[in-house]
Amino acid sequence: MSNINLRKEKEKVFYEHHINTFNAIGIIDPMFVIKTAFFKKGKFGRQSQFFEWELKKGQDIYVEFYDNVYDDNGIIVNILPMNEDRQLFKLKYNPYFYEEYDIIENYDLDGKVDKKFILPINEMMVVLSSGQEISYSLYEKRKEESKNDLPQLQKSLSLFPDFEEDFLKKEEAVKLVGSDFDIDKDKNDLKDEISKLNFEIKKLTEVITNYLNKLQ
Repeated sequence: MSNINLRKEKEKVFYEHHINTFNAIGIIDPMFVIKTAFFKKGKFGRQSQFFEWELKKGQDIYVEFYDNVYDDNGIIVNILPMNEDRQLFKLKYNPYFYEEYDIIENYDLDGKVDKKFILPINEMMVVLSSGQEISYSLYEKRKEESKNDLPQLQKSLSLFPDFEEDFLKKEEAVKLVGSDFDIDKDKNDLKDEISKLNFEIKKLTEVITNYLNKLQ
C-alpha cells in the first residue's frame, strides 16, 4: 500500500474515533485531517504543516496528530495516534495566514508552485469529548497535573484493605482452632457483606481513574 493510500485509510479510522465529539459539537461534515507534529530548529514547541488549499477553504480544521511507523528499511508501514488520549485539536480559520504563517515553496510535477504553511500547534484549540474547547496551554497544564495526581491516587487506593483476603485468613484460623457451634450462616452473611464492600470500592476506583483519564 502506498503512503498516500495508507494515510487516507487511517484518516477515515481516526475520524470515526471522533464522531461522538463532532456530534456533541453539532457538526455534520467537519473538515478533518491527520497531521504530524514535529520540532523545527529555531521554533518553540511542536509545529505542523498545512497545504495552501486546506487553509484557503475558509473553514476551521479539526486535527488529530499521528506518528509514522517505519520498518528496518525506512519504509512507512503504519500510522499510529501520537497522543494516548486521542485528543482532537482545532485550527480556527485565519484569513491572514499568508502574512502570519511561515511558507515553504516547492514545485510540483507540473512545475507549479506548491506552498505549504508551518505553524505552531500551541496556537490550536483543544476540543474535549464534551465539545467544550480549551486552550492548548490549559490542556498541557491538565496533562501535567494528571501525571502528578495519578501516583498519589494509586498510593491512596493501595491503602484500601482487601477485606476478602483478610476474611479468608481469619476463616482458616477458625478452621484450625475448631469450634463446637455452627457459624456457617453468620460466616456466609459476613462474607457476602465484605464482597459487596469490595465491589463498591472497585467501582469507586474505576470512577476516579476514568475521571483523571478524561483530564489528560
